[in-house]
Amino acid sequence: MIFNQSCQCLLCGQTQRSPVCPLCLAMLARLDGPLCRCGLPHPAGDPGNPLPAPLCGRCLKRPPSFTVSQAPLHYRFPLDHLIRRYKYRGDLVAERGIEKLLEDTPCPWPEMDALCPLPAHWYRRWWRGFDQSQRLTDRLATLWKIPCLPALQRRQSTPMQQGLSRSQRQRNLRGAFACTRPVSGLRLILVDDVMTTGSSARAASDCLLRQGAAEVRVWTMARTPER
Repeated sequence: MIFNQSCQCLLCGQTQRSPVCPLCLAMLARLDGPLCRCGLPHPAGDPGNPLPAPLCGRCLKRPPSFTVSQAPLHYRFPLDHLIRRYKYRGDLVAERGIEKLLEDTPCPWPEMDALCPLPAHWYRRWWRGFDQSQRLTDRLATLWKIPCLPALQRRQSTPMQQGLSRSQRQRNLRGAFACTRPVSGLRLILVDDVMTTGSSARAASDCLLRQGAAEVRVWTMARTPER
């Protein structure tokens, strides 16, 4: 999308020709260096080693079923305000800023077969007016030239996950997903906007793998730092 007219930067409010100005783009906290499978920085990893970092203590105790996860950005100010404005207020103007963040984001795994959105329940979609993960996946499918396969259905309307502990999130998500399309033998990238504890990604990946998916990797736009 090209913006020819002046507009306000959605993060700092300065008049620009882009929904997010270059200065704000440069200030966003990026996730670099060795990452655990759960997507968090791992202090024991070797920055010069292309192999994944060792599993963190939590993942050693309960390894995720997905093989790797990646998020280009930390979920912190000012990005968190932009995503909340979009996700919880249904402000589609904020989506222009999110699209700007995605423009220069390369696909980390171009060899995968399809992108699969991590879906919201129908009631949540009705309440918001849209499914942010589906819209995000559709945009990435265009940018990365990888087909979108909406293979999951959220069959339980779980309570809002925000503010819940890891164990509470896991209890909420038991049996929350169903696979509605054939995925046997496919290597899938599960897409969502933010990963907090990884409970939703674990539950959705478990569902896809039980239905025969060859591999699931997780991509989110942002990762919540460990508390």
